[in-house]
Amino acid sequence: MPLKIYRGRIEPATQEILDVLLREGFVEVATEEVEEVRKDIESVLNEYMRMEREITEKAKDAVAKQGLDYSSIVKIRRSMAAEKQLGIDDEALDYIVAQMIEIMMSSVHVAEVFAEDHDMNRVIVPVLRKHMSVEEELEKEVRQKIKHLQDSEGGVNWEIEYNRVKADLERLKKLK
Repeated sequence: MPLKIYRGRIEPATQEILDVLLREGFVEVATEEVEEVRKDIESVLNEYMRMEREITEKAKDAVAKQGLDYSSIVKIRRSMAAEKQLGIDDEALDYIVAQMIEIMMSSVHVAEVFAEDHDMNRVIVPVLRKHMSVEEELEKEVRQKIKHLQDSEGGVNWEIEYNRVKADLERLKKLK
């Protein structure tokens, strides 16, 4: 399942990642540097979101310019991501974790990294999955709220209501 990152989940996710790494003794960070390290980790997710959004927009533009079918976006997007060596969709999680590990290795705010990459990966991945799986929960909640609609799924009224309820829930849960 592709990873969906909501802006409102970034800070709690990065805080939990850092807490786990510190608790496990995988990294050493001076007390006064903890917030800076969290911001370093957060910057990975923010930059990933920016790059992924940029590639998606460029893919949409390319499809429009070339007059291709909308379904071509996926292929073009993957090609553009590969050019930039950006992991997207099923590769997103591995890419993001590798970037987080790299930033901790090079950050002036991290005193020492004691763990191997695979050990850090083992504790970071579940935290990211937990915080980024909000999409599935949101989907269930939206469907629950609109199950009363007479219009079948895929119908115009259903789509309109689905998008409205989803946007309301995202705003309410501070996901956007």
